[in-house]
Amino acid sequence: MDLRTHPALRPFLAHENGGAGARLPAVFDCDGTVIKGDIGEAMLYRQIEQFLFRRSPADVWEDHPRHGELDDAFSRLRSLDPSLRRGDPRFPLFADIILSWYFDQIAEGNVAKACADIVRLFAGYTLDEVRAIADDTFRDEISAPLSERRLGSRTLPRGVRFLRETSLLVKGLVESGTEVWAVSGSSVWSVEPVFRALGVPAERVIGIDLEMDGGVFTPVPRVPIPIRGEKVGALKARTTAQPGLVASDSKNDIPLFRYSQGVKIFVNSRNRDPEEFFRKGNVRRDDSWIVVENPTPEEGNDESWQTYR
Repeated sequence: MDLRTHPALRPFLAHENGGAGARLPAVFDCDGTVIKGDIGEAMLYRQIEQFLFRRSPADVWEDHPRHGELDDAFSRLRSLDPSLRRGDPRFPLFADIILSWYFDQIAEGNVAKACADIVRLFAGYTLDEVRAIADDTFRDEISAPLSERRLGSRTLPRGVRFLRETSLLVKGLVESGTEVWAVSGSSVWSVEPVFRALGVPAERVIGIDLEMDGGVFTPVPRVPIPIRGEKVGALKARTTAQPGLVASDSKNDIPLFRYSQGVKIFVNSRNRDPEEFFRKGNVRRDDSWIVVENPTPEEGNDESWQTYR
């Protein structure tokens, strides 16, 4: 399916905003919508694997029930030569405590807190430093074979891929002069290189971010945290223009879909029954909806990354 020529997009592409000749903005989620995989989680895995911590996770997560055990593992690993950390018996324990905190909160429905908590682990870094980590993460994940990694006791995915249908649409919209925004529940830094590769500048990328103090990030997330209904609030805080197109792969983004004045693109990247999406979201499926079934992962390479970097 080439979304750029889809009949349902014609009204959006022809729309003029107030006679000024500018189209309404288009808004895209990231993970599962524009890429296969989760770039925010991939950045967390890289942080653990390379032990990229300026502060103890126990200091950041003061409410963690295994606070003492987490701090002890961190302190012991930090004292080691970096080449010895991955082989130390405390490393799998350290990884498991961090990952369990994240995935357990997700399973319990505390999605906003879980996603914010893993971003908070970058407290102590500067903006340039976390952007460099995010760039390295994206470059490695886009070129790595789609496979698995072992971290602690967990088997986790490795590799991300652009989804052809939506990534080509983003590129086409950017090239035609449409204002494209990314709104994601991953860290803003992890999403920036994904959309930069498609021509979207960092100032139009919204994700979880942290407050700064003295040029470094604190553990305090900036609000609103762009998860579920707060994605709309986060977008409104940055632009007063209501979108004419919204694309996402999740029923969690129903509030964002409802905010669209026109086209709504449901990307069924998880191969679920699309009718369940509409039923559980209490959404009437009409001509304003496009459903992308089985989106196509692009071949793994970093050509786009090199082009837009």
